[in-house]
Order: sequence, then structure tokens, then C-alpha cells
Amino acid sequence: MKKISSLLALPLLAGLALTSCVEDTQPRLQTPTEFKLNIPEMANETYIFRADEDYKNLNDITFTVSQPNYGLGVTPTYTVQLAKSAADFLTWDAAMAKGDAEDGNSILGSDGNPVAYTLNMATQQAVINIGGTLFCEAVNTLYGLDQDNYNHEVVDVAVRVHAALPNAPQSEIWSNPIAIKVSSYIPVSEPGRLYIIGDANPDGWDINSESLYIDETGIGTKIFYGNIFIPAGKFTFRFYQSLGDWESYSVGSQDADNAIDITFNSEGLYEGPIFMGVEKGDKKGKGSWKVDGWAGGNVEITVNFKDMSITMQKSEGKKIYAIGNFQGWNIDGDNCALEETPAGSNIYEGTFDVANPGDGVEFALYTKLGDWENNFLGPEDGKQDFSVAAGPYIGTIVAEKRNFKSSSWTASKIKMAVDLNSYTITIEGI
Repeated sequence: MKKISSLLALPLLAGLALTSCVEDTQPRLQTPTEFKLNIPEMANETYIFRADEDYKNLNDITFTVSQPNYGLGVTPTYTVQLAKSAADFLTWDAAMAKGDAEDGNSILGSDGNPVAYTLNMATQQAVINIGGTLFCEAVNTLYGLDQDNYNHEVVDVAVRVHAALPNAPQSEIWSNPIAIKVSSYIPVSEPGRLYIIGDANPDGWDINSESLYIDETGIGTKIFYGNIFIPAGKFTFRFYQSLGDWESYSVGSQDADNAIDITFNSEGLYEGPIFMGVEKGDKKGKGSWKVDGWAGGNVEITVNFKDMSITMQKSEGKKIYAIGNFQGWNIDGDNCALEETPAGSNIYEGTFDVANPGDGVEFALYTKLGDWENNFLGPEDGKQDFSVAAGPYIGTIVAEKRNFKSSSWTASKIKMAVDLNSYTITIEGI
């Protein structure tokens, strides 16, 4: 009987063994060993990134990857990392393995720039599209490029992609690196500035002086404005878009390095063209503006890169005009003029009657009368509607043709102050 029992037990043991084998072959996450970043079609050409005249990015870049061999139908999250070369990735990997930095972007090379830079983006798409602004910011960070040293140079960039699944450290894998060449651009994140260099500057002809300048009226407007004081006998200057180099990025009265004599008309106004350098070392735009016998005083300056013009206005007795429904929408009417108080302060104030408060108020600001299409100041885009129900309204103004609007207006007078030092407006109902 014992022998029979033993024989009967054999099929049972075989069944157990078979069951165990089936469980071991259930699909499970494998530690990946293969993950490929495909070489782009343009890998042998230069990727050129630029912005349009409003500083908006014109070019994106796309990479494609194969899914890591996880053995499962899962979708990882991809992040992109850049370096100057594939060797820098190895340096970065070694530093991270030693725990040299919590933030991988803070691992620096001998030049003080990051050894590798991980873009602040993540995607689950195998076709990875990266905006040109984000990509160029990373390239510029790797090479330490900024407005002062950028010259459209072509640089080497290594690219690799990281893949990982959430809560699965064993799923992490880097792709192979690929090499491309890039000509980046400098994304604009704040309004620009034009530095005034010359006798008008307290530091004189010091190419590194930041003492005197005019500011862009808003990001991408390409219109620069300022009200500056020029001492007697010191009216000679030109502009620079960046400091430190006499031969680059100047903005002046002509390309030749000579001053031109200018005069103000009977209304204290000068209008003329500008010339400018656009490449490092091109020596353009180096002519200066000069006024012989200048007696001293404030000058309101507007430089417009869109039409390549400059306007200079003696600022004593200057006005800004509110043109709107409470003054009859009269582009020639000065019945609602804000006067500069005090002279040279660049702050304009005025209080005006609102005959029909129930109709609300709507108005625009003009620095000159007689022309609907020019010389305007308006609210930031999307900030046209305002309210004074909770107290004075304070907003930013830019050189754009837009109206201020308040449908809930109830006061019989409107008081406003325009500060062209900070480019803000304050509106009150009284």
C-alpha cells in the first residue's frame, strides 16, 4: 500500500511544480537595458533659433525616442537633458552618484556653468516637442550666454533623454546621447534698456556706466522712453543696447563715428532717424546727437525701433491728453490735459468733470494731439477694464493703442496721475 501511495503522490508533486512555473512567468516589470534616442534628420545641420519682431519664439525642436524594454505595456515619463558634450554627461553621472548635489543643474564645471542641464519639462509622448525659448534658455545657461556676450555663435550641444515610471526606481534609464549644433537666441524676460553714453552722462564717455538710461515701455514694444536731465553745455550722447564694447550694439544719429548738430523747433521738438549696430563688432550706429549752446534742462526722449526713429522734446510745460467720452472724443481738444507737476518730474496730473457718470467712462492717453494712430499710451493687453469701487485703481501703461474702460463709474469727477518714470497710472473717482 505504501508503494501505491507514493505513486499517487507523484502526479500531485508534478502539478505543484507546474503551478509554480506558471506563476514565475507572469508579466512583470523588467529593469530596462535598451532605450534609444533617434538621431534627428537635421543632426548634420545647424538648428537656428530666433524670435520675431515682437520677441516671440519662431522655432521649436522635436526629438523621438523608443520605449524602454520594460516587458510591459507601460508609458514612462520622459525628461530631456543637455550638455556641451557626451563626456559632460559622464561627469554629471559620476557627480550624482557621489551625491555631490541635490539639484543636478547645480553641478558646475570649471567655467562656472552647469556641466549638464535638465529642462524643466516632462512628457509621456515618445515624440518630444520642446519650445525654442525653453531649449535656448538651457543652451544659454550651459554656455553662459547673455545679452552682453551673445553673438549668434554656433555651439555644440549633446542631448539625452531620461525615462522613468512613478514609484519604480528600477525603471529609470538614460538614452544614448546625440550631438547637434545650435545657434540659440536670448529670450526676453523683461523690458529692455538703452544706456546713454556721452557728455550728458554724469560719468561722461564711460562705456561701462549704468548711470543714465531710458527703458523699454514694455516687453516686446521696442519703444524706449525716458525723461532725463542734461546739464548746460553737455548735450552730446549716443545709446548702447549693452555696455562694455565701443564697437557693438550702439544706437546713434548715423553710422559714422561723428556727432551731428541738431536743433529743436519752436515747440521744443526734434525728430530724426536712428542707426544701430546689430552684430558684435559691426561699428554701426556710432554717431552722436549734439546741441551747441545747450542751456540745460530736462528732455523727454522716445526711441522707436519699429520705425527707426527718435523724438526728443524739451519737457518744460509738457502735457499728456486724456481723450475720451467725458471730453467729447476730440483728438484735437486739450480740455482734459494732464500737466507735468512739477516740471521735469515726469509725473502728469489732472482732474476732469464727468457729465454723465451713468454712461461709464472710457478714454485713451495721447502725448500729442491731432493724430489717432500715433503718440498713444494705453493699458496692458487684457487690462482695459478697471474699477475704483474699492479705492484708487493703479495699473501699468504701455505704448499701445488701447482704451481704459469702466462701466461701473458713478463719480462726477475723474482724477488721474500718470507716472512715466514707472509707467503707471492712478485713477480715482471724486
